[in-house]
Amino acid sequence: MKLQKGDLVACYLINSDLEEEALMQHGIVIDVNSTLEDVLVLDNYGDLRWWGENRWRVLKKSEKTLDIPEKI
Repeated sequence: MKLQKGDLVACYLINSDLEEEALMQHGIVIDVNSTLEDVLVLDNYGDLRWWGENRWRVLKKSEKTLDIPEKI
């Protein structure tokens, strides 16, 4: 599933020592670079970073495209 601006996403820690995966971070997709397959995510710590899109799993798809300013 391709990520798009406004999607609510989560990143889970998967470790052989854990019985279940553990939530590591959650955030909202601010921008998408389809060429590099990267997403700009504002996470629950308030950090804004580019990540590979495979790191994140969609919790809720955005129902419409958000108009997020280019410079935050």
